[in-house]
Amino acid sequence: MESVEELERWFRIAGVNSLHACIGPLPETRAALVRWASDRPEHAIRSVGPHPGTYRLALMLEPLDARIWQGDKPFWGGTIGANRFRLCPPAEQGRWCQLSACDIVNLFLPVRLLDRLAQQRGEEASVSLAASPFTSDRTVFDLVRKMLDAQALAGPLASEMCDHLVSALACYLLEHYSLPSQAEASSLGGARLRRVLRHIADHLDSPLPNAGLAGLCGMSAAHFSREFHRAVGLPPHRYVLTRRLEQACNALSCGNARIADVAEAFGFHSASHFIRAFTAQYGLSPAAWRARRSNNS
Repeated sequence: MESVEELERWFRIAGVNSLHACIGPLPETRAALVRWASDRPEHAIRSVGPHPGTYRLALMLEPLDARIWQGDKPFWGGTIGANRFRLCPPAEQGRWCQLSACDIVNLFLPVRLLDRLAQQRGEEASVSLAASPFTSDRTVFDLVRKMLDAQALAGPLASEMCDHLVSALACYLLEHYSLPSQAEASSLGGARLRRVLRHIADHLDSPLPNAGLAGLCGMSAAHFSREFHRAVGLPPHRYVLTRRLEQACNALSCGNARIADVAEAFGFHSASHFIRAFTAQYGLSPAAWRARRSNNS
């Protein structure tokens, strides 16, 4: 997340239109901290998209009653306790609905920060943080809480304080929540993976054939597809589709462009192809999604 506008856009696409606090991206670590709250349930199903280049730490400041969906059916429902957190890898996405009031913090930790710290401690390859269920960890809670209170604690030096707290938290997560090195599991990582992800982000309006993406890495198409799936958690075509749908959501929420024009702008073969893909992802047609956003604003 490279700017406040990008953060706000990611949350808006996820159905959150008002942020209680937004800190960052910070000058050194480039991490960002966002707090949002709601005083009433929201039964609409929210879609949470991937956040390439960053891990997301989600921390509950109050208990939350929620239901999580898999495909068209709910597969978990219950209460998440206060002060519990979970780690979400860059490619993670999902659907959920909020059945109670909530107070949630999301901390976006850049992959490159974790890679740099891993190298400093002698890792030869990129490491990954493990996707986790909601967990109680006093150290994580205390560090995030201090970030939220940084303005009161440090005044004009709040950003510098947050940067140091983020570094401390990243070191702690690497020590206690990292997976073993995946160098043998995937040969696509680090700078090569980030180059591919940047290329995709910059060319969503154009065809992105698997062979072309593979050529950026000097791989065969079949080998690239396998290694991309291992590194990101999605096959290349699915990742590209998800990114196109995210940007289409932003276009729909920010203007009155025709559905066909939005489809063309983000690389869909036709308006009908776009409508089918959008409805499968978000549970609403593009027109219905835009109408609901308009009614909620």
